[in-house]
Amino acid sequence: MTRRIPIIPTIITAVGILILCGLGKWQLDRREWKRDLIERLAAAPNLPEVTPEEFRAAMMGDASVQYRRARIDCRAGPKKPYDLRPGSSARGTSGFFVVVSCRPNNRPPDIVAVAGWTKRVDAKDQIINLDHQLSGVVIENPYGDAPDRPRFMLIPDGAIPPLARPQPPRAADLPDNHLAYAGQWFGLAIVLAAIFGLYLRRRMVAPSAKPE
Repeated sequence: MTRRIPIIPTIITAVGILILCGLGKWQLDRREWKRDLIERLAAAPNLPEVTPEEFRAAMMGDASVQYRRARIDCRAGPKKPYDLRPGSSARGTSGFFVVVSCRPNNRPPDIVAVAGWTKRVDAKDQIINLDHQLSGVVIENPYGDAPDRPRFMLIPDGAIPPLARPQPPRAADLPDNHLAYAGQWFGLAIVLAAIFGLYLRRRMVAPSAKPE
């Protein structure tokens, strides 16, 4: 004796499969967006250096200077670093980026610069003579959406002695794992459909229990 298809479990399973497939499709769309972003960022260092007008537009959110090249005068004199952040040297050794504010006053900076790379954890307490012109690549929102934090960071081609040269950012290093995520969502949809199929098969073809 066969049994009818259960309505509510079928609806719940169908909705779950649609949601999982939708998440998989969303990740595929995100993959196309990420590939386009990586291509644009890879080309950005080849554009002309950022102008003051472009910086102002980026501050207002009307333009992007991500991975664009820029040049700033860092003439703040002897100062302690603004921050110490994890980073790699030009040779790929893990350590810290010594981040400095090039403003001579103590106002919150709009842009900071990486003075160089070091292994020393106590580098934040070391005085650095900031009297250099720095040229390198700009990173937007290095501190995310944290309030009262710099909107831009310059990672220069060189370093202020005795610090070592930092590793420049590369668009190719940006993670592109959306295809793997899409495969996971589609895989879960297939597993859910298979489990429900087995459930229906057992329900519909199993003989009804008869009293002895």
